[in-house]
Amino acid sequence: MPIFFDLIEQVSAILSQIDQEIEVLQQASGLQCPSGCGKCCENPQVETTPLEVLPLALELVKTNKAEYWLEKATKVNYAGVCIFYEPDPLAAGNGRCGVYTWRPALCRLFGFAAVRNKHEQSELAACKIHKQTMPEVLANLPIALAPNFSDFSMQLRNLQPEQSDLMPINEAVAIAINKIGFIFDLDSSNF
Repeated sequence: MPIFFDLIEQVSAILSQIDQEIEVLQQASGLQCPSGCGKCCENPQVETTPLEVLPLALELVKTNKAEYWLEKATKVNYAGVCIFYEPDPLAAGNGRCGVYTWRPALCRLFGFAAVRNKHEQSELAACKIHKQTMPEVLANLPIALAPNFSDFSMQLRNLQPEQSDLMPINEAVAIAINKIGFIFDLDSSNF
């Protein structure tokens, strides 16, 4: 049992490292998401791994919210827009993440991370909204400060390769909740 919780702590540490690197980039460049923007969360193709959402699943189990979210994931057949996305009913494209603190790596990195292009050079994987609203910031962005998608993906995959397959976010969340729930069912003294 302690090994499993060590794994969750390791995932949480990597997610925290991502946040720290993004903060450095933001401080140096001024790159920010527009206030209230949730456009990326409206994409029904968002994928993550069960491993990345284990800290979220643990939180949902601890706070007795897991069953509610499993039902929501089941209702949408584990597909579509993330079940945690809360759209703003008054402004299309705006919204918020209902589990922001616990969001997976992709949700942290999107619009703030570097990828290698076909010439093996780093470039920002900027979102369309950043390109439209902050072209001058993107033009002067210190790319060396941007966290690298591949580096963090590899760090996470190396923790537990068998839980590192990409899948729709709602499916990954359901798998992680079931895994955490099963662990707690085996030993309810973990709380």
